[in-house]
Amino acid sequence: MVLDWREEMNIDHGGLDADHHEQHDLIRRFVATPGSEEHRDAALDVLHALRRQTIRHFAREERVQASIRFPHIAEHQAQHARLLELLDELIEQVEARESAFDFGYVKRKADEVLQFWFLDHFAKADLKLRNYLARYTPR
Repeated sequence: MVLDWREEMNIDHGGLDADHHEQHDLIRRFVATPGSEEHRDAALDVLHALRRQTIRHFAREERVQASIRFPHIAEHQAQHARLLELLDELIEQVEARESAFDFGYVKRKADEVLQFWFLDHFAKADLKLRNYLARYTPR
């Protein structure tokens, strides 16, 4: 599966969308990185960049949610915490050079998890935010 950005995925046509685009691009870069051992460090660089960007994005998104009194903020924050744990687990697995699984296998599983994470969180959580934000956008 290749993750494609679609216009209907936009949330605010501002900072949140810019963050989502950056996350999307980083996930695509990770997926495009070959699963051979000589590319492990490049894959890790992308994962670490994704983690840094995701922390910034989650902070921004939670500030926006608080400012509009988003009713699902606690649930959303819990999802963010779990997603960061998941990302940390993926990084640990890719970093593990002495593992029962070779890097190619771990990389394929990480590809699937990251793409599912992005789409699942977006569909289940961020679309709720988009609909709520629409009430606060001047027309």
